Amino acid sequence: MILLPIDLPTLVLSGTLLLLALVTPMLSPFFRRLPRREESVAAEPPRVTVLLVSNGDHEALDEHLPLYLTQDYPSGYDVVVVAEKADLETENVLKRYSHDPRLYHTFVPDSSRYMSKNKLAITLGVKASKSDWIVLTDPRCKPSDSHWLSSLSEHFTPSHNMVLGYSNFTPEAKAYHRFERLHTALYLLREAQTDRAYRTNCLHVSFRKSEFMERHGFLEYLKYSIGEYDFLVNKFATPEGTVVASSPATWLWERPLHPKSWQNRQVYYHEVGRHLDGGTRVRLLHALDQWAMHANYLLELSSGVFAGLTHRWVLLGAAVVSLLLTITLRTLNGKKAFKEYQTGLSPWQVVPLELSMLRRSFLTRMRYEYADKSDFISHKV
Repeated sequence: MILLPIDLPTLVLSGTLLLLALVTPMLSPFFRRLPRREESVAAEPPRVTVLLVSNGDHEALDEHLPLYLTQDYPSGYDVVVVAEKADLETENVLKRYSHDPRLYHTFVPDSSRYMSKNKLAITLGVKASKSDWIVLTDPRCKPSDSHWLSSLSEHFTPSHNMVLGYSNFTPEAKAYHRFERLHTALYLLREAQTDRAYRTNCLHVSFRKSEFMERHGFLEYLKYSIGEYDFLVNKFATPEGTVVASSPATWLWERPLHPKSWQNRQVYYHEVGRHLDGGTRVRLLHALDQWAMHANYLLELSSGVFAGLTHRWVLLGAAVVSLLLTITLRTLNGKKAFKEYQTGLSPWQVVPLELSMLRRSFLTRMRYEYADKSDFISHKV
């Protein structure tokens, strides 16, 4: 019979490893997810305008515009498309659908060179709207089905002034893109549910025209060439008036992004974040989750190596069991979230994708630090 020497430090460290293996997987957006709140439903859904700001992707507009024009919405709605005047391909697409009475289109003037064209396009679209409620999205996104607008409009009540929706990447998108979209969205949407919305990483925001016009829209942000969705949410969202539309029936599905476009989005946020109010809780919570995850893995691995070198077999067993327990719990948490939000990701991708976040974040930060900051401004304001 072989007796394994056990001393107090070994017991304490072994117990700590097992405790952390149970606790740290709870420090994750996949474990918390969104709180479910009972919200009032609009008794009579209002008339709505769907606002699409085209950025030259005429193929996406041609594919998805019919889906917006054929919504089953008895209360009536319009689709407003705003594009650049010189975009001939987009003009041709709009001409093909010009017979539809729901469609209205306008163009950003060629002379608007010293301000954000996207923010100006949104402003023009808002002014053209015949409805108070406006659903802002991108032609790259498509509705889940013909009842999408009806499902979304349930949140358009007199007590709400903004509705934040979720836009999922289609399964063709890179695995990390789908993972990061959900991971970040769960932080942001949860903050909107529990306190005050900070920003959004989804191309899916509904708001009121009256408030947008009364408070001068993007006036103070026009010089920034990016961040229209972030600035919109940060300025107009209120704790009592903002609601999250979390039902799959309200989702939008976004086309895959080219790696360069994805990279640019991540870099741009570092600049946009400097000009947003609030967000401290989101950033601290994210930092806590990342620190706890990496510290736990580091402690498990270093304890295992130390135990092997010093022949502390009880500690080695505790380190191995803790590592397996950590991986299992984090995988199960991710599996539930992946299934709930229909990401198409495998549960076995949870841990590798989580661990890759720190490296990717560091590289994005370096790209931002070395970027030409004038690229974030709409030239010489």
